[in-house]
Amino acid sequence: MSRNAPEISLAPGMASSRMRVGFFFVAHVLLLIIVLLGFSPSFYLRAAFHHTTQLPSLLYVHGVALTVWFLLPVVQAWLIRTRRLWLHRRLGYIAAGYAIVVIVFGILANLRLISEIDSPADGENIVIWGNFFTLAMFAAFVSLAVVFRKNPELHKRLTLLASISIVGPALARLPRWPIFAGGLEAGRNYAIGGLLVMFASLITYDVWVRRRPHTASWVGMALIIVSLASAVFLGVTGIGYHILHGAAD
Repeated sequence: MSRNAPEISLAPGMASSRMRVGFFFVAHVLLLIIVLLGFSPSFYLRAAFHHTTQLPSLLYVHGVALTVWFLLPVVQAWLIRTRRLWLHRRLGYIAAGYAIVVIVFGILANLRLISEIDSPADGENIVIWGNFFTLAMFAAFVSLAVVFRKNPELHKRLTLLASISIVGPALARLPRWPIFAGGLEAGRNYAIGGLLVMFASLITYDVWVRRRPHTASWVGMALIIVSLASAVFLGVTGIGYHILHGAAD
């Protein structure tokens, strides 16, 4: 090497730190893309897909609220990448409060769906309980992310799990696009398969950078899986319908 050539050096851990920030930024961008793709036929590009019925105002507000939520983590991860930590912290408090808006309109949209179900055999019973459980998971992950905001490794995993916990409906709608195989009946398979791929990606990343899965990663994923299995059980057995019907009575 020439004696006059500039020496290039990286501070210890800098490359690893960039990789860690990059993974979560890319993960949140992909989640946003999934939401935009999944809900384009029925929401964002509704007119282009020749829907003639008007969506209720509540569902419009619900859709906008969720879209904004999936945008926020992308912005937050970008602020970390560009080292604007002070702005990241300020926006974090706004995002934590905004999560309440997501939960409230999620519950209202689910209550509207409940009013349309009149049989324990209706497959939408699974969807209703899945929505309730995912909102509960979302609330728990966001709350814990706020509590552990001074622990970056834990905080960013909890934030990612919060978004993963509510992305299932978008995954289930991907077959509405002709390019995805299986048709509408395959929606549940896309949701389950998509979540499993996300879980595997997070665990693989953990093993790559930490040599072992982070506790938040595998515990959070286990809770999401258990909650969804519980929703399926309540919906399939009819117990969930009778719980809601009894509450309505």
